[in-house]
Amino acid sequence: MQQIIDYFHKGCVIPELEQDNKADVLRCLVDALYSAHNLQDRELALDQILAREATESTGIGNGIAIPHARVGRLNKLHCAVGRSTKGIDFSAVDHKNVHLVFLIIYPPTQQNKYLDFIATMIRLLRNPENFKALMAAPDAKSILTTLEQLTDLSESPQDDFELDLAAIDAQHIPDAQANYSLMVRLQLLLENLATVQRGKKQYQERIEKTRKLIDPTLLSHFDKLMRAKPPAVVAVEGDTCQGCYMKLPSQFAQQVRMEPHKVHTCPHCRRYIFLI
Repeated sequence: MQQIIDYFHKGCVIPELEQDNKADVLRCLVDALYSAHNLQDRELALDQILAREATESTGIGNGIAIPHARVGRLNKLHCAVGRSTKGIDFSAVDHKNVHLVFLIIYPPTQQNKYLDFIATMIRLLRNPENFKALMAAPDAKSILTTLEQLTDLSESPQDDFELDLAAIDAQHIPDAQANYSLMVRLQLLLENLATVQRGKKQYQERIEKTRKLIDPTLLSHFDKLMRAKPPAVVAVEGDTCQGCYMKLPSQFAQQVRMEPHKVHTCPHCRRYIFLI
């Protein structure tokens, strides 16, 4: 599996954004990303990202925004990152300015990789020390180096998640982000296991280790979904479940946004839904 850092390019890192409004920042990051990778359909991607932001902000709180779009004619996921010391009004969920913007585009065929990328970044950035380290990096090269160092550490999350699951046993309150991240990673591992020609034993070992870290009740439903109607964990785009392509009831979608500490399933297909 690729490392998270593999989806970044030095030409797509802007250490100090000159723009001071959301639309201009998004255009700047899309331009940087499409120029660095010599991609086509730049305006299509920008239109999708702007439309998504008009529906609901991707400012997830704590100074972070993760705008994204699913774009055809791509062969892999790409990410650009922009930093603003002053901060940008993104209409974030916590009503605070955003200082780090991670803009993602990905092909429709790589939803599992997209979900794994998103889940890993959220887990990484919810740590205030990691946020401070990225804000303190002096230039684009240092930002990439810091991301590489932080994501190398996040590739071995067992100790962290074992503590989370211990809290579940004691308090009966699941750590939603930890379990989402683990289930997405498990789903991607299972997908890769079915296609790789070499290293199947290593994948199987990682699968077993990951399964042990997921809350047993959530894992049981995950297994049922993977047997009956994979994938088990899907994204929500424009309030539409990407598993059954049914629109979530507006009141339910709002409830999901207001309860990030809980794991939610689509009321139509019962898949786990990841809304960002």
